[in-house]
Amino acid sequence: MAKKTKNAKAGKKAAPKKRADINVLVVDDEKNLTLAMRRLLSAEGYRAETAGSGADALEVAREIPFDVIFLDVNMPDMDGLETFKKLRKVAPDSPVVMITGYGKTLKALVEEARELGVHTVIDKPFKITQITETIRGLIPHAD
Repeated sequence: MAKKTKNAKAGKKAAPKKRADINVLVVDDEKNLTLAMRRLLSAEGYRAETAGSGADALEVAREIPFDVIFLDVNMPDMDGLETFKKLRKVAPDSPVVMITGYGKTLKALVEEARELGVHTVIDKPFKITQITETIRGLIPHAD
């Protein structure tokens, strides 16, 4: 279930975008999940990129401006919170949605992420409709 948090940019009204113009980054160390999300988001008409680690996410985010970033909480080497903090410097205008299969176990980390500005936290397993509804809630659509 998605839990909304305070969004610092809530007062800004963005111009509607066509789905084909919306860039989405999915960051997760579970390759099957990133591939599935990329395929599903592409089928919905979005431009989707994936990264298998926090370091990969930072590299891709330096090159492509993303309209939304889905970020796994529990990853090796650089966890989701550390990645989020670094993404704020690299992609400050990209809203971040954390995804986690450890919502209760990593409660303190998730709460800290919310306090630092993560837009939403979605628990795994999730349905693609939760992802697309989250994107629609963040970005006005023209189609």
